[in-house]
Amino acid sequence: MEGEKRNWFKDMTLKEKLQYIWDYYKIHIVIGLLLIYVLTMFTLSLINRKEYILNIALIGERIDFDMLSQFSNEVTKEIIGDHAGKKEASVDFYKLMRDYHGDLVLDPASTQKLIARIAAKEIDVIILDKKTFDALAVQGAFLKLDGRLEGLNLNRYKVVKAVEDTNGVKKGIYGIYVNPDNKYLKKLGYDYHDKIIAILSNSQHKDLSLKFLKWLLGG
Repeated sequence: MEGEKRNWFKDMTLKEKLQYIWDYYKIHIVIGLLLIYVLTMFTLSLINRKEYILNIALIGERIDFDMLSQFSNEVTKEIIGDHAGKKEASVDFYKLMRDYHGDLVLDPASTQKLIARIAAKEIDVIILDKKTFDALAVQGAFLKLDGRLEGLNLNRYKVVKAVEDTNGVKKGIYGIYVNPDNKYLKKLGYDYHDKIIAILSNSQHKDLSLKFLKWLLGG
């Protein structure tokens, strides 16, 4: 009987054999192909995965997103200099909008995202308006900059400082106003006038953040 079964399969045409195999083993074949696909995609994601080691947030009313992407590449090249392309800078924009009183405030979605990312230590440097800066500063959100910016003459800049120790925030410089003719931010279509640049106190990349701050302010 077994011999007859083998002869029956042997006597099939190639098309009939393939159809027989598909009819009886298609579930196994489909699962196998899916596993191969998943493993291939997972391997490719590991190979192509980027590591963001400098995260910058810009808060404002407007920006040119095409130029923002170019700016991110420029920061990666100038500050990180990873020729292998595995480590990058990330630059994100958070939009301000007018409330019922005509005041500029972060829209709800941007507020939620920004607070969550700060709490998760996913933002290193931030450029923001004075109102938002003050709201975060009283919570100790920013890094004290005194003595950390060697080579940058702070006398050339308008700084934001705590004049005395208050609620755990030590007196010192915590933010620097961006010059109105900054060549890097000007080409972004970004409303950076009267904006302050600061480093988050919980930044995981303080050295790179300080390097970026000096580079940007020098422009």
